[in-house]
Amino acid sequence: MALDLDANLLRSVQPLAAGSGDFHATLEAHGLFNTFQFVLRLSPAVHRLLAESPSGIVTASEAGFERSQAFSTYLHETVHWWQHVGSTYGLMLSLSYPTQAHANYTRLKDLIELVGFKKSIRRLVEELPSPSTPDTAQGKANIIINNHFDFGAFRNLTFSLEAAKATIENPMFESVGHSHELTYGNNLLVLGATTDPEFQFIPHPREWEAEFDKLRTAKEEGFFYGSRVGLWPIGAREVLEGQACFCQMQFLAFASGGGLNWDDFRAIGMLHGVYEAAFQAFLERAGLEWPPQLDHPTVGLFLLICDMAINPGAGFPFPPIFFKSFITDTDPGTRFMMLATLVRLKCPEVVDVIREYSRAEYQQVTERLADALLIHPPLLIAETCAAWAETAEPFAGLMEEYRTFNYQPGNLPVRVMFSHFLAFMRDKLRRPEVFCWPGAWMAGDRVSTEIQTLFERHSALFVDKEDDDGVFPRLHPDRDAGLVQSMFDNFYAINVTYDMTDQWIRRPGPFAYDFRWLAPSQGHTRMKDFADRNFKQIYGVHPDSAAIL
Repeated sequence: MALDLDANLLRSVQPLAAGSGDFHATLEAHGLFNTFQFVLRLSPAVHRLLAESPSGIVTASEAGFERSQAFSTYLHETVHWWQHVGSTYGLMLSLSYPTQAHANYTRLKDLIELVGFKKSIRRLVEELPSPSTPDTAQGKANIIINNHFDFGAFRNLTFSLEAAKATIENPMFESVGHSHELTYGNNLLVLGATTDPEFQFIPHPREWEAEFDKLRTAKEEGFFYGSRVGLWPIGAREVLEGQACFCQMQFLAFASGGGLNWDDFRAIGMLHGVYEAAFQAFLERAGLEWPPQLDHPTVGLFLLICDMAINPGAGFPFPPIFFKSFITDTDPGTRFMMLATLVRLKCPEVVDVIREYSRAEYQQVTERLADALLIHPPLLIAETCAAWAETAEPFAGLMEEYRTFNYQPGNLPVRVMFSHFLAFMRDKLRRPEVFCWPGAWMAGDRVSTEIQTLFERHSALFVDKEDDDGVFPRLHPDRDAGLVQSMFDNFYAINVTYDMTDQWIRRPGPFAYDFRWLAPSQGHTRMKDFADRNFKQIYGVHPDSAAIL
C-alpha cells in the first residue's frame, strides 16, 4: 500500500482572519467548519472519496490510504464540530451569537416604538438627544450597542492574541471580567428560560452579581474599567486548530501502521503556523522535547490538555467558586498555558502515563492536573451534564426532542445546540478517551462498531454536498426525514435573523443579503424574501422600511 500523502486532500493553510468563525483543515478549503453558520464543508474530491469508501470507519487496508486521507479531513472538521457543541467553552461561544440578539430583543422593540425603525443603531445614537437613561431612546440605544460589543469582546478576547489586542484598543471596551461575566450571565439566562425556567440546575447568574460588584469596587485587576489586561500568546484559536490537526495526524499515523513521521507531515504543509503553535507552547511550558513519533505519550498529553483547556466548569455547569479567578478559570488560552506549566512544576509524573489511550489514563491525568490547578475535572463536568440529560425533569422534554428531532419552536437554535451538548456529555462520560484521542480510536486495531456508532451519532448536523455548495441537514436513519428538514429550515431561518440583527445594530447602510452560502441555487431575490419574512415575523417591521442613517 502506497503511503504518499496527497496535497489535494491534506495540505493546511492559515485560517481566515481571527474572529471570522472559520476553521480550515486544508488548502483551498478542502475542509472547513464555520462557527456561526454551524456547517461542515468538504471539497468535491474529499466527498467523492468518502462516498466510494466502505460504509463506516474502516482500516486503511480496507479503504485504501487515499480514502483514509479523505476521512482524516472529515475527522478534522468533525473535531471542530465537537469543540463547538461538545465542550463548555464551545457551548458558551456558540450560544453567544443567538444570546447577543436575545439580550437586546426587548430594547430593540422599544426603540422602534420610541423613534421608529432606523439603521444603524450606532449611527442613531449619535443623533438622539440626551439624557441617556434606561427609559429614554438614547439610553436604550446605548445599552444595545454596549451589550452587542461586549459579546463580541468575549469572543475576541478568548479567541486569539490579535483579536484581543483589537478589542482592548476599542474605546467601548470596559474590562475582561465584564465581558466574561456578561456573556456567561446572558447565556445562562437564555439557557434557563429555554430549558430550566426555575433554574433548578442551570446556575442563576443573578446570584453572582454581588461578588462581581465587590471585585469592581475593590479595583481587582481585570474587573474594572481601565484595568491592565494581560494577554497570552495562545488563545482558543491555536488550541482548537492544534487539537484538530494533531487528531488528524494521529489518525493518519495509525492508519498507515506507523509508516508516517513528522517530516512527512511537514513536507505536505500540515505542520506549521497556527497548527503547531499550541504544541510548541505546550512543549516549552512543560519542559518537554519534541517527541520522536505521533503515538508518543507527549502527543497524548498535549491532546488531553487541549480537551481540559476548552472545558472549564466555573460558571457552567457549576457556579463560580473563586470569583477573582473567573477570567483565568474560563479562558481557554490561559487554562492551556497554566496546565502545561503545571506538568513541569507540579505534575511531572503525568508525562509518560498515556500509552494505551484508555479511559483510566484519561481519568488519572485529568484528575491530577485539575487537582493541582484547583479546577473541575472534565469527567465531573460530563457526569453532571449527563445526569441532567438522564434524570433531570426540566430536560426530559428537550432530550426527547433530540431523540426525534421534533424540536419545539421557542429558541430553537438554543434547544438544538444544548440538547446536542448534553448528548455529547452523556457519551463523553462513558468513553472520554474516544473524544480526546479520536485518531487513535478510529484507525488501526481499536476500530470497532461501537466507535463507529459514537462517531456517527456525533457527526456535524449540517453539511454541504459534492455537487452543491449550499447547506443541507445530515440525514439520520433513525429519525424522520421531514422532522430533520423542518429543524434545519427553522434553525437557519432564525440564524439568518441573528445576522440581520447584527447588521441593524452595527453596520451602516442598507441591509446586505450575503446568504449565498446557505442556498446559492435559490438566487438573491428568494433569499432576500426568506430573510425579510423571518425578520418581520420576529421584530414586526420589514427590513426595507428601515430609515437608513
